[in-house]
Amino acid sequence: MQLLFRNNIIYNLIHIAYHFYLTLIIINKNGSRKLTQYLMKNIIYILLAGVTIFLMSCQNQNRVPKSEIKIENGILLLKGEKFTGTVFENYDNEKLKNEWIIKNGQEDGVYKQYYENGELNQKVSWIKGKKDGPYEKHYKNGQLEVTSGFKDNYKDGYFETFYESGKLWKRGAYDLDNLDGPIEEFFENGQLKQITSWKNGQKEGRFEQYYKNGQIKAKGNYTNNIKD
Repeated sequence: MQLLFRNNIIYNLIHIAYHFYLTLIIINKNGSRKLTQYLMKNIIYILLAGVTIFLMSCQNQNRVPKSEIKIENGILLLKGEKFTGTVFENYDNEKLKNEWIIKNGQEDGVYKQYYENGELNQKVSWIKGKKDGPYEKHYKNGQLEVTSGFKDNYKDGYFETFYESGKLWKRGAYDLDNLDGPIEEFFENGQLKQITSWKNGQKEGRFEQYYKNGQIKAKGNYTNNIKD
């Protein structure tokens, strides 16, 4: 019903524009070329404004506060029906706090969370109710803190973390929630602090630790998460 209503509005806008165009042709044939150009210019502005207002109203109809949503068996419902649209939550000062994109009752799109100062806190992609795709977290000053990814709700793939200054802190990779491969940690001056090998979420293989001046502090080996 809602789709039919929208289509009817679009049809009527096109219908009005078409008949106005025919009127302009008649005016033009009668020699009022300047009037024709003036009217054509203004009717285009009017139609664009009308379409913009219409699209904004459609979007607002599918944007509801979290307090109106009920969750049953993991499905988000509005008035007993699976919800499709945007769910939002505000701080007490009415600034946006959280925003979810929902399709057929499940999170499906980019979820965003904001600090009270308006800066983005974090955002993550969801597909059919599961975290799946890029993830970012930020400090209150807007500086990137973490960049990583998810797959089927698990941390997966390459990640990096940063100091509040923007300097690299750690980097490595996850394999379905388990650290996997070499994990490097750095001092804020950019010097390597330590490097440790991981496999299936456990320390496995060589490790090295350094002082801020680059001198070796310790080194050794892990087997089944136990230092040799």
